[in-house]
Amino acid sequence: MTSIAIVLGSVRPGRWGEQVANWIQARAQAAGLDAAVVDLKEFDLPIFAEEPPSMVVPTQPEGVRLRETLEARDGLIFVTPEYNQSVPGGLKNAIDYLPPSTLKDKPVGIVGYSWHDAVAARAHLRQILSGMGAALAQEDVAINLGSEFPEGTFTPSEQVDAQLRALLDALA
Repeated sequence: MTSIAIVLGSVRPGRWGEQVANWIQARAQAAGLDAAVVDLKEFDLPIFAEEPPSMVVPTQPEGVRLRETLEARDGLIFVTPEYNQSVPGGLKNAIDYLPPSTLKDKPVGIVGYSWHDAVAARAHLRQILSGMGAALAQEDVAINLGSEFPEGTFTPSEQVDAQLRALLDALA
């Protein structure tokens, strides 16, 4: 059975990404995948300040725990909000702890959410992950906070649900 980690990329209070990550997990499990949410809020990652991971594998214990958690999965889905036309600093910091070998040729998908479908965040994350050699799925999931979160509750449209099905098919 294919196993995927759903990396929840926001660590701030009141984040809407938990609803998105839980939806992805439920859909992935219904599709026969072994899916687990990896919440970056559960990792105590200080600002990355080690040697470049392409030269020396980071040794900070929480960074090692994150790397081992992600390496144990066949594929990954990164869930990111859009902050200031990019990914959140906490997500970028977590990725900085990963040596390129963690993502090299690993199937990876991106799910983004914002008032503007997280266009900039998804593009930036795609650039970051492709530079690390990830096997990025062509399918992204674009979630609009205005239409998919009526009254603060995530209610995916058929279009968004179809995007996720295509992404899960690509990762499987």
